Amino acid sequence: MKRILLLISLAVVVITASAAVKKTNLKVLYVGGHSDIETIGTDYDKAAHERGVKERTAAFEQLLNEYFTTVKVIQANEYNYKMSYDYDVTVLDGQPQPLEPRKDVRDGQRIVKIIEAKYFPDDFDRPVLTIAELGKNVGGRLGLKTDWYCLCLDQWALGMRTDHPIFKGPYKVKMTLVDRPTPDGAKEFAPMVGETLPETTKMWRVNTKGYMTDKEYKVGMVSRPWGVEDSPEAEWISSGNCQKSIDAMALGRHGSFFHWGFAGSAADMTEEAKPVFINAIIYISKFAGQHIIARKLNENISTRIEAKENAYRVTAACYESYKETIEKFNIQMKHHSDSLKAAKAAGQKIGEMESMYLQFQPQPIPSREDFLRQSAGELYERFGADEAAYAKYYEENTPYFYGSFNDYGLTLDEDAKSLGIPNNDKRLIDKAITLWETKQDVEKAKRILQRYTLLRYNTPQQYREWFNKYQKQLFFTESGGWLWLVNSQDKNVPGNDYSVLKYNEVPEQKTPEINDRTNRDNPVLISGVVNSLPNGNKELVIRVKMHPGFHIYGYVSDQDPYIATTFDIQTEGNYQKEGDLVIPAFRTLGTTGTTIYEGDVIFRQQLKGSGKGKVTCTVNYQTCDEHACLPPRDVTLEYELNN
Repeated sequence: MKRILLLISLAVVVITASAAVKKTNLKVLYVGGHSDIETIGTDYDKAAHERGVKERTAAFEQLLNEYFTTVKVIQANEYNYKMSYDYDVTVLDGQPQPLEPRKDVRDGQRIVKIIEAKYFPDDFDRPVLTIAELGKNVGGRLGLKTDWYCLCLDQWALGMRTDHPIFKGPYKVKMTLVDRPTPDGAKEFAPMVGETLPETTKMWRVNTKGYMTDKEYKVGMVSRPWGVEDSPEAEWISSGNCQKSIDAMALGRHGSFFHWGFAGSAADMTEEAKPVFINAIIYISKFAGQHIIARKLNENISTRIEAKENAYRVTAACYESYKETIEKFNIQMKHHSDSLKAAKAAGQKIGEMESMYLQFQPQPIPSREDFLRQSAGELYERFGADEAAYAKYYEENTPYFYGSFNDYGLTLDEDAKSLGIPNNDKRLIDKAITLWETKQDVEKAKRILQRYTLLRYNTPQQYREWFNKYQKQLFFTESGGWLWLVNSQDKNVPGNDYSVLKYNEVPEQKTPEINDRTNRDNPVLISGVVNSLPNGNKELVIRVKMHPGFHIYGYVSDQDPYIATTFDIQTEGNYQKEGDLVIPAFRTLGTTGTTIYEGDVIFRQQLKGSGKGKVTCTVNYQTCDEHACLPPRDVTLEYELNN
């Protein structure tokens, strides 16, 4: 009997040994700091977060040790980029201390320029896998294309390039695809680019938990898809279930950085996703020594897809769709508000969300002309309501539009158009050099060469020598600055040096122009005033003006990751708030019940009291448009009171 038991025990040992994962000979550095609790823009439990950091760190340490021969675990406050040179791959799952802090150059509320925090030198080329929003946080200064499109990625992947190496090995991958409802945000965006999406989409589950199903769970991040693959050192791999376009990037690579946008802990990864995560680490290890060529220094830079979006915004179909949405919303909300008023009158308790609906006011519907004025901008003066004229304009001029790191929007390049050569055709550079060489139009040539290259040569001969030497390696990048660059990993190759733009330098301070105009960098401007009312009370009036296409949030459903707008109103002296904050008209976003404010809106709060005092109002908000959601911001206003 003992012999039989011994044989069984040996058999179990053999089976267990044969089932063990064969480790890959890589040295992996894991940098912790995240927990599974969302901490961005939330009033989270700090003690629970600290416990969660330890649990999450332990889960990743265990997973990595199963697959790799050497694993080192530290916390983000211990990390310095130089440590990565001692390891094959760094897995970044916590926010390290920057080498240089972020600088917001401001004129009051207005941001003149943002200089991102610096975490790595420009020539850093060690393999790093970033988790969730860290692709943006540590990569913004480098110009990584893993920018912040939206912190709204849930637990499902979609649109995967299943032939990509991370889904092939070295560890075997099984992918179970299921039909799930196509995200509302993707369906709303699709018509802008001429697409129609099905009601369901094949998805693959990455995490067992997500913010849509597990309250306060950490939210993942997707990056803008436009321009990801317009340079040879970057690739788009997968999208995910989020509130943005169907191709928002959840998995991707830029240089030696891999973006793993899903936020779940190793403990919450599905068994199917774990080998993909490990394969991604092995995959990025192969890019040691590869640096970034095309740098996306401003995540808001326009790409040519915006021309297609602009062309749709001025169509009758777009207006009718917008009008229909508002009409349906007004009818539904009027009925809901009336029902709540009746319930309140009957003595029923009304919750936070319902209280907002009690203040419902129908959202005004702009006329077709007003809608066009906002959508078309300056072109409205030329084309009015002539839809065919807009369509012709965009069709004829799209090859000649260009964008800039310093401005949002597209500009028509009259120089390229006059030559009839699109700016993404290298013949334009050849032609410009010829114009200078032959002295046909030297100024036009210089404008083109300075606009589309990083070279600042003084003679056409220098440009010609460069062009002849590298023309077969030239590529055009829109997201990288609308530039012709050289496909080369030689750090000293001429034409790839972004320092000539002086983009990350503090601009010269000038006396600002006082106005209330919003722009893409300053999509929300908040101002206020205190008025005296006939009843003897004071009234704090807060104006929130939003750039066209942008919105802020009112009530936010548990199913959405957005940040609700809050007004923290504090009084001093013999003053106190009287009644509730009076809110303006709002509308719903999607089908979850989340509400948004758009345009130019007013919030009112009565104050009761006498004598001298002060009122302080801190407005915390998050701004989004169909392209991206910006990180939360706050503005504080202070007013002296005297009665």
